[in-house]
Amino acid sequence: MRWCFLAAALIALAAAALGCSSSGAAAVEGKVSYGGEPIDVGTITFIPKSEGIKTGGIIDNGAYNIEAKLGPPPGSHRVEIRWARPTGKTSKNEFGEEIKMRQEGLPEKYHDQSMLTAEIKPGKNVIDFALEK
Repeated sequence: MRWCFLAAALIALAAAALGCSSSGAAAVEGKVSYGGEPIDVGTITFIPKSEGIKTGGIIDNGAYNIEAKLGPPPGSHRVEIRWARPTGKTSKNEFGEEIKMRQEGLPEKYHDQSMLTAEIKPGKNVIDFALEK
């Protein structure tokens, strides 16, 4: 299930980046935790407050890294963070393999109703998010 989530997120992020020029985009990386613990599998999305296309990346073992060619443009952004939290349940896929089930693990205040922001500067940015429970 983890690879399905990652593949779907990568496809969505690639689709969002199609057609946009890499000129002016910035690299951004950082760490993401919730209640002091790193988010093991998730996504981070930067949504420009003015013009521009939203971009983002995968959170893996509490870290994300978005290269400049796919990164957000400089300026103010609203940030959405999602966590594919393990439920403790498993199911079998079509090949009979046990798959760990996952569901959204963060409150809406960190994604759909996010008030998180980031100021992206030209070049490389390091922005950490320590989310509180």
